[in-house]
Amino acid sequence: MAPAPLLSCARLACAVVVLSGVAQAESSANSATISANVGPLRSNKGVLACRLYASADGFPITATGAFSQRVRISGNSARCVFENVMPGTYAIVVHHDENDNHQFDKNLLGMPLEGYGASNNHTHALSAPTWQESKFVVARGEARALAISMRY
Repeated sequence: MAPAPLLSCARLACAVVVLSGVAQAESSANSATISANVGPLRSNKGVLACRLYASADGFPITATGAFSQRVRISGNSARCVFENVMPGTYAIVVHHDENDNHQFDKNLLGMPLEGYGASNNHTHALSAPTWQESKFVVARGEARALAISMRY
């Protein structure tokens, strides 16, 4: 009689593995990938900091609610890739952290000392880009590629 519960547990474990594989495949099919090719960068020093926002909350200043990553620079460009993104409206902001201090450096007047950019390439000399001009829509299963220009 002991083998029956053991057999049941083995079947249950197999069912869990099969179902989790199906759920993962379904999740991957419903999700999207967003990549941002960023450049030209004025140097290959430091890293490129990238943030993906799913709403206007905190855009583009705070990291609250944003998916962040830091990527190495290759030549005069870099590429950020956000995988398994659910369909929706997003915006990306990037900055060239040349001294790799994890901050967006500004002078005493608040003017940027490091390069920056945003999706849809709306950057301004005297103000930050807005959510409205930076947002884009990603569909289910889409592989969305953006080109972001840097402003120094």
